[in-house]
Amino acid sequence: MAKKTTKKAETKKKASTKKVKKEAIDNSIDPKLLNLSKYPDLNDKRLAQIRFMIEDQKLDAMIVTYMPTVKYLTNFSGSNGALLVTPEELHFFTDDRYEESVKNDLYELPNMKVHITRYLWQYLVDAQLMTEIKNLGFESDRIPYSEAVDIRNVVRPVKFKPAPKEVEPFTMPKADMELEYIKAACEIAEKVYEKMKKKVKVGMTEIELQSELIYESRKLGSEGEPFNPIVLAGERTSMPHGRPSHRKIKKGDLILLDFGTKINGFGCDITRVFAIGKATKEQQKVYKILHEAKTKAVDNIRPGINGKILDEYARKYIADAGYGDNFKHSLGHGIGVAAHEMPIITFRKEENVPVGVVLAIEPGIYFEGDWGIRLEDNYHVTFDGVTNFTSAPEKLEVVK
Repeated sequence: MAKKTTKKAETKKKASTKKVKKEAIDNSIDPKLLNLSKYPDLNDKRLAQIRFMIEDQKLDAMIVTYMPTVKYLTNFSGSNGALLVTPEELHFFTDDRYEESVKNDLYELPNMKVHITRYLWQYLVDAQLMTEIKNLGFESDRIPYSEAVDIRNVVRPVKFKPAPKEVEPFTMPKADMELEYIKAACEIAEKVYEKMKKKVKVGMTEIELQSELIYESRKLGSEGEPFNPIVLAGERTSMPHGRPSHRKIKKGDLILLDFGTKINGFGCDITRVFAIGKATKEQQKVYKILHEAKTKAVDNIRPGINGKILDEYARKYIADAGYGDNFKHSLGHGIGVAAHEMPIITFRKEENVPVGVVLAIEPGIYFEGDWGIRLEDNYHVTFDGVTNFTSAPEKLEVVK
């Protein structure tokens, strides 16, 4: 069982210890998910990979502070936490707001002690947790430079060594129970889309429709939104990441919904477009091109494929159709605890796609100030290709 060490921030008293009890998965989760194992076997591999990285990078320990990664490794659901990984031990840190909830949240990790403090870096020194550490790795791509400088001054003479993107790649492949949570989120999102086609009315504002979307998501079991839902109408659909406004929906508008739902901290990310009353022939044509471009890319997903090459499958198809200048953003990204995770599927850089990752693939075509269409679906990458978690309609739907 994990030990729990508490310490008042204002003092340097020796930490006391007590055991953290094992708790069942929260009863608010969909009943069909309650039979899942609380601790994913894949986490043992993740920790082994981190420890191999520590040795390979000539570190003595690695501290993880990026909250999505902390969630993957510990199941902690709060907003403030950190995990110190050494070759033999694990030390989890959070503040007194979560002193009770960690008893329910945390995986029962081997050789892990739980520490309650509001002053992480000074606590590491005062509690003498770094007496055997000379080189401490940290996520330099997640901690601002000025903060890193301050931390370095606190932990001296320990060397605070940058280790950017050394841990997150290990969380790209998803454990079976994590996949079940993502699939459940996808199922909710697709039901929400069907409800939105019935809820939308001429005269509603984008913000009103966004509110309906969030309300229906929560009614169907979503615990929150992975990101602020994008709800756009008419000419505003030409903005890939536009914010909902008080613009009223009119007959003949395209409606773009880019949103996700969450189950046990794991989310999805889909985009759907439909027309109110009628759609032009070009809008129907562009929708068909995007659906075929997305299919072209998805059909070529294999473990190990370079994201730049995958992006090119869809980008070339769109360019050959005459709309190359109208597709300017990346093709997709990983999803899970965070709405945007590694790998990034883009023409701008090269990142390989590992087996087990869940991808959001989202080609789009936009005409500035006029209209735009984007389709986005979620796929689990397997050794045989992909498993579809969501499927956008093949044709542009029209709501009367």
